[in-house]
Amino acid sequence: MISATKKAHIRPVHPFPARMAPSIVWDALPKTGKSVNILDPMSGSGTTLVCARSLGHRAIGCDTDPLALLISRAWGVDDKPETLKIRAGLVLERARILSKSLTYEKSYPRNTDSETIRFIDFWFDRANRRELSAIATCISKVRSQNERTILWCAFSRMIITKTSGVSLAMDVSHSRPHKVYDVAPVKPFDAFLNAVSRVVNNLPFSGNVYNVAPADIRHGDARSLPVESASVDMVITSPPYLNAIDYLRGHKLSLVWMGHSISEIRALRSGNIGTEVSKGSTSNEAIHKAMKAMADIELLDKRRLGMVKRYVYDMSKVMEECARVLKRKGCAVFVIGDSSVGDVFIKNSEALIRLADNNGLSLVSRNTRPIERKRRYLPPPEYKSAGVKMQGRMREEVILEFRTD
Repeated sequence: MISATKKAHIRPVHPFPARMAPSIVWDALPKTGKSVNILDPMSGSGTTLVCARSLGHRAIGCDTDPLALLISRAWGVDDKPETLKIRAGLVLERARILSKSLTYEKSYPRNTDSETIRFIDFWFDRANRRELSAIATCISKVRSQNERTILWCAFSRMIITKTSGVSLAMDVSHSRPHKVYDVAPVKPFDAFLNAVSRVVNNLPFSGNVYNVAPADIRHGDARSLPVESASVDMVITSPPYLNAIDYLRGHKLSLVWMGHSISEIRALRSGNIGTEVSKGSTSNEAIHKAMKAMADIELLDKRRLGMVKRYVYDMSKVMEECARVLKRKGCAVFVIGDSSVGDVFIKNSEALIRLADNNGLSLVSRNTRPIERKRRYLPPPEYKSAGVKMQGRMREEVILEFRTD
């Protein structure tokens, strides 16, 4: 097992915006030595899964974001770093050879449609398109699923960066990409092996020396979980804010190279929890009460009121599913940040408390903790455009613990 003194050394393998703090998960997990089933229904990059597995628990994660699923699977790979680095070297060698026969007109993923080609042309210069296409082609031919997962994760690391990467964008890692370069500052062939090293050096289960079963990571929506009823001892998750981070806005720069089209990604984005798309009117009294607990909804215009409805409706489904899969006397921990919509401060945490109660989940505790500046996605409170209410309240996140009846 990884001792509590080493919990700070659980290091991510890939950038991910607003990642849940491992310390929150670690402190919430049982440490009795008995293995239990831990579920994160919105597992993102896999923080809950890695921490749970590190303590010997059976970890289950669900998400719909293809890159999030890839990252969380990579983080749990058991293969030895030396083997993975050797495979990376062979892939790069083959990619260099392949690139010599690739024309710029053919430097795209196979079967790419015209819309996706235009997207790639906008974000990647010609030379890097050729190198990325060659590496992607060679990764796709790797037979070992674990090796392929690690190599794709490293490939994505070259793109999902804060500043200098292989695309023409900055701030991709915060899902706020904006085009600033005419020629990318980093060449894929130069960066690939270093990206692989950064991934494999952060693998906590290399060689599976802890003899702990890998996390069970499933493609699944938290509003309709592919998980058996009454099968989970504990849920630990961090739902999106009302005005959720648009993870796929940045992730699509990597996903297009893995065979996902822009139209496919657009459809996925439109269905995400908390997306800024208003939902039709809802007459459910419990949902209306939860909305009123969040804010003075009379202050919201029609579009923003629609956003609140959509969010509460979605989170009601999430709570219903969590209650369904939890065992009797099970525990659920939700880490949520309150947020602002326009000039109206929205207490997302108050909505979750009421939605949980509607589904038989009783509030055990409500605690707050400061949000680390480096983990912020929204503007920091002191930022001049943050607004008075955000300046006063966006410094912390709320940790809610519930129990089933």
